[in-house]
Amino acid sequence: MSIRSSLATAIATAAMAVAASAQAAPVTIEQTVFLTNPAAGAVYNIATDGSLTAPTTSYYQLIVDASWNQLTKFTTFSAEPVGTPATYTLYTDTNPALGETGPFVSDTGPQLVTWTQSDVPLNNNVPFFTYLLTAGQYVLAIATQAGQLSISTNISAVPLPGAIWLFGTGLLAFLGISSRRKM
Repeated sequence: MSIRSSLATAIATAAMAVAASAQAAPVTIEQTVFLTNPAAGAVYNIATDGSLTAPTTSYYQLIVDASWNQLTKFTTFSAEPVGTPATYTLYTDTNPALGETGPFVSDTGPQLVTWTQSDVPLNNNVPFFTYLLTAGQYVLAIATQAGQLSISTNISAVPLPGAIWLFGTGLLAFLGISSRRKM
């Protein structure tokens, strides 16, 4: 076998492995959350139950309306026991079914992002993770550790006008500091 054919075989095998990993995996959806009208300031809550003896993974379908197209904040709070981390994974949803009731099977497409965070006792605003969700369907997987009985997650839009004002103020502060150094 020549080097060229070995290289071609290796590339074809790697391409098949990548294609297989991008295949949709069926998962059971526990709840569908419709994210609409971010200007209203709505906060969507997902309560996940864990297990005393084994790690668990719960799946939630997120249906994002075209009006939502902005940064989305995922806040972890009220973990039991306090301070235990949960791992979040966001996938595209390849199932065309929208908002079916009860547990149903959906498909996870390509993984978009994954993160781990723990709650901070007596503070429902941190820690948080932000991600830009555009119109479409997503599957959010929340994985808990053995012994983690519950965790709550809030999903809300990040108000962009406030973020822009903060960014502008910070930018002016940096310009002021740099101009003072030049003198």
